[in-house]
Amino acid sequence: MIKKLSIAFFLAFSVTGFSQQIPQFTNYLTNQFAYNPAVAGSKECLDITLGHRTQWSGFEGAPVTTYGSFNTTLKQDKFGLGYKHAIGLVALSDSYGPFTRSKLKAAYAYHLPLTRDILFSMGMFFGIEQVNFDASNVTLINYNDDAVNNSRRSTIFPEITPGVFLQSDKWFAGATLQQTLGNRKKVVGTDDTRLTRHGTLMGGLNIPITDDWSIIPSTMFKFSKAAPWAIDVNAMADFKRKFSIGVSYRNTDAVAALISFNLLNYFRVGYAYDYTLSKLRVGGFNTHEVTLVVNPCGFRADPKYACPTFN
Repeated sequence: MIKKLSIAFFLAFSVTGFSQQIPQFTNYLTNQFAYNPAVAGSKECLDITLGHRTQWSGFEGAPVTTYGSFNTTLKQDKFGLGYKHAIGLVALSDSYGPFTRSKLKAAYAYHLPLTRDILFSMGMFFGIEQVNFDASNVTLINYNDDAVNNSRRSTIFPEITPGVFLQSDKWFAGATLQQTLGNRKKVVGTDDTRLTRHGTLMGGLNIPITDDWSIIPSTMFKFSKAAPWAIDVNAMADFKRKFSIGVSYRNTDAVAALISFNLLNYFRVGYAYDYTLSKLRVGGFNTHEVTLVVNPCGFRADPKYACPTFN
């Protein structure tokens, strides 16, 4: 029975080609800090992001991800040269089938200027992750299956994620390595499951079209051992950093429509709708993602190191 259960989950959740060990987001431009600790402090003010993603809506046991984060500058140099320290925190819950993964990660980042126009930062996430297994959400032929009844229902292990980030007022680029420790975890019926290291590369640029409009193309590469690369390609049309609309393509799973807009100058609301391209589309299982960014300083550009997508 356990083999059948494992096969079912593998078939259902390997369709994305990137494993559900790491949650994915379509509107990643407004949620870069959740991926990369070096993004902490990229705004000149406290930055708060909340989000909810329902993947393959209507599919029983499909992934549902909820997260919240904040980051802020801790200390800057007295001469305004760009050197600064930053901290942040990410809390995330990702559920799929009978499993729930909860993460709590603290971040530290250090920023330093490479040139007059380019800022480099490096950072690290330190945190813990808990994996829970709820046997009540599993339908069994034999309810006395020892592999299920004797399994640990909760496992806690540490997590470390390093990251680097480059930005100017025209472009940005970053890289991270998640689940760096490659921890072993005890799951249903086995003691030899290891978390896979996941690398992420992200970049984009701002191309002015008129005084009011600009195009922001971006891409994200996600890769891990024994899994094909997943590539997200986004193209957003932005109006005065107040309103954006665009499209996205993920080579393993979906095309998406995205929209975001400022609200009262201190809030930015984003929505993404993924249309599934894999075989799951037969059931009409598509994805909804909502984000809310709060910036108490307002969404205005920093004249020296403004990231093309942050303000």
